[in-house]
Amino acid sequence: MGKRSFIVLVSGAVFAAALVVSSPADELSPQLGKLARIISDVSQLERKMEVAYELELPQWLDNLLAKIPRLEDEDEPTVRQPEPLTESEIQEQLEESFAVKETSGAEPEQDAFFPKPPNIPPLYTSPVLEGEGIWTGENMPADAYGRPLLYKTLYRPSEEYPNSIVHLVVFDMKRIKPYFFIGNTEPGIYQVSNSWRGDEGLSKIVAITNAMWMQQHARGAGAIFRGQEIYPMVDGMATLVIYNDDSVDVLEWSKDVPIRLVKDARQLRHLIVKDGKVVDRILKNGRFEDSEIGLGGFLIDNNGSSTMRQKHWFLANRSAFGIRDDGNLVFALAHHTSTKDLAKALVLAGCKRAIHGDANIHNIVCNFYFRDERNKIVKRDKLSPEQKNYTMMRYDYGYAKDYFAFYEK
Repeated sequence: MGKRSFIVLVSGAVFAAALVVSSPADELSPQLGKLARIISDVSQLERKMEVAYELELPQWLDNLLAKIPRLEDEDEPTVRQPEPLTESEIQEQLEESFAVKETSGAEPEQDAFFPKPPNIPPLYTSPVLEGEGIWTGENMPADAYGRPLLYKTLYRPSEEYPNSIVHLVVFDMKRIKPYFFIGNTEPGIYQVSNSWRGDEGLSKIVAITNAMWMQQHARGAGAIFRGQEIYPMVDGMATLVIYNDDSVDVLEWSKDVPIRLVKDARQLRHLIVKDGKVVDRILKNGRFEDSEIGLGGFLIDNNGSSTMRQKHWFLANRSAFGIRDDGNLVFALAHHTSTKDLAKALVLAGCKRAIHGDANIHNIVCNFYFRDERNKIVKRDKLSPEQKNYTMMRYDYGYAKDYFAFYEK
C-alpha cells in the first residue's frame, strides 16, 4: 500500500502537518482529496520546511500539529461517505480538531525557553502548605513576550522541625545579568567610590537579593567588584562568582579561577552544598567539625535576642545561593531553619553547589520588580510573606550592606 503526504493550509498559513495514509488511493475520502488540491506546489513547500525544520516552533503551533485527527479504522465495515466540504468548512473542522482542550486544574505548558525545574514532592502531607514544591511563574516578572524570567516555590525540608519553611526562586540566567554592589557603609566602598560610575540604576531591574554577611562578621572573606579585588580572595572559601559574560557560579575559590574573567565575586565560609550533596562536616584546623553556620552573638531570633544561649540556636532566618547544572542560579530565603536543612532544600531544587548568604529577619531579602513598556517600576513584591515590608524600598538609593541586583538583558 502506498503512502502519501499532504501539506495542510489552515487559516491562511501553511502548517507542516504530514498525514500518512496507508489505505489505497481510491479509498481516500473526498475531504482529503479536496485538501490535497489546496496546495499547488507540494515539493517546493516541503523543501522550505526541511530548511526550517530545526527552527523551534511556537508552542501553540507545536500543540496544534501534535493532535492529528484519527482516520477511520481500516477494519470497520462500510463507512458512509459524507458530502464534499467547502474549503472554509475543512479549515474550520481541522482547527476544531487540533484545538488544545484545557483541563480544569491542569499544569500549564512548559516554557521551552526556560523549563521549570521538576516539582519537589512534599515531605509533609498534613497540614497542607499551598503550592509546596510546585514551581510557578504566575505573578512573577516576565519579559516583553509574557514569558516568566524566574520561577518560585516554597518547601518544608526538615524532618525534625516541620515549621521550617524555605522559599526558593530560580533565575533564567540566559535572559538575566547579575551585579554585585558593595554596601555604602562597608570599608570597600571607599576604594571604588571615586573610580567607578555605574549606570545600572533601576532600569531593566528584575530582582534584588541580599548578599553575604558584613565584612566585619565575615572573617576575612574576599570580594571582587567590577574586576577590582576589594578584599583579598581566600583560597578554599565558598564564593559566588559573576563572570564578564554575566554567567554565574558557586565554587571553592582557588588560583585556578581565571580572575581576569571575573566581574564580581563575594565569599563566605564553606560550601553548604557540594557535588549535589548537603555538607554535614567540614575540616577545620585538622579536625572535622559540624557544618552548621552561626554568627556568634549576632545570630538573633525575631525578638532580637541572641540564639546562642538557646538549645536550638541554629534555627534562624537564613539565605543562600545555589547553582544548577543548567547554569541557572537559585536563591533561597528561609525561616526557622538550620544551615543543613536550607542546604537540603537547595539540593532538592537541583543545585550542585551552594553558599550561605546573610542571616536574621531584617537582612534576608528578595524583592521582585514589575516594569511597564517604558521600564518604569509599576509594582513590587517579595519572595516570602514574612519578609519585612520596608525592605522592598531599601535598595532604591543604595544600602548599608552588600546586595545582588538582577537585570533583564
